[in-house]
Amino acid sequence: MMTSSSSPSHISGKRDYFFDNVKFLLIALVVISHAITPLIEWHQFSRGLYLLLFSFHMPLFLFISGFFAKKAVQQREFIKPIQKLLVPYIIFQVIYTFFYYDVMGDDLKVPIFEPHWSLWFLLTLFSFYFLIHLFKFSPYMIIIATTLGIAIGFGEPTSLFSLSRTIVFFPFFLAGYFMKRHHFDFLFHARIKILGVAVFVVTFVVFYYYAYDIPYELFYGNESYQAMGFDNMAAGGVFRLLAYLVTIAVSIAFLAFVPQEKRPMSEYAKNTLYVYLLHGFIFRYLRDTEFYDGMDTVFEVGLLAIGCIIFTVILSSAIVKKVTQPLIEPFSYFSRKNKKASV
Repeated sequence: MMTSSSSPSHISGKRDYFFDNVKFLLIALVVISHAITPLIEWHQFSRGLYLLLFSFHMPLFLFISGFFAKKAVQQREFIKPIQKLLVPYIIFQVIYTFFYYDVMGDDLKVPIFEPHWSLWFLLTLFSFYFLIHLFKFSPYMIIIATTLGIAIGFGEPTSLFSLSRTIVFFPFFLAGYFMKRHHFDFLFHARIKILGVAVFVVTFVVFYYYAYDIPYELFYGNESYQAMGFDNMAAGGVFRLLAYLVTIAVSIAFLAFVPQEKRPMSEYAKNTLYVYLLHGFIFRYLRDTEFYDGMDTVFEVGLLAIGCIIFTVILSSAIVKKVTQPLIEPFSYFSRKNKKASV
């Protein structure tokens, strides 16, 4: 999501709205997936949808982030990741600590490098900007990164520094780093769209019918195979490899339907980081209320999804950015203030 404000998408000097559209649609799906989380224990449709969304939305975000990381990596820019990822991570880690203490009654402690809930993404993405310097020499390093992602599940992952997720999801960031813009051209053929429909339908059907047999933690990347219920550890490694393959297939299917032209959502894509950091408070709060009581129909889930899209647009708006920028992008905010003051 660092790409939302720091790395504009361009082709020959013109903005590439394809990636803007990708980012907006992905962040909307992230909001929807978090919104339906309380339903997955009793609503099979929601659980199947949850598995489908989690199979690709965060890996694909990291893939796109890797695609736009080329300049920063090649120029060894280490300050920007600190400013745009680590600093807001620390700020919101503290805010979430007080939120959990005041609203949810948790102990008041600030585990700086044990990220609260969705904040793992910022810490993991920050780590990638340094880790990639060990792997940037050849695309074949993706094989090594994938092997490490499978191997980490055999141990007991720690939440410290979001280490397990960092290793599990790193192959996607690395793959994005090695991608060129023309590599995406095949997505826009009609046959790929037809194939994409088939992939989405088949994947959802499988997830729906085996919703309570497939451990959704497989797509979290932060649990050991034993913790996920795999008595045979080797089977856990095979399932993680299958999860990687499913992520690739569904991601391609998703990208095939993203419009390349400028759309109303294209403008909102600039503020995906705002959506990601702000949306969690409302849904974490709603989980402890009666909001979800009796919500058990596909129609109700559909209304919830529509509400999430509207909520995503609101959080992407200029007014929300203006109010919250000091917390989310403090360096950009105060730099702009200083420039105005010096004029």
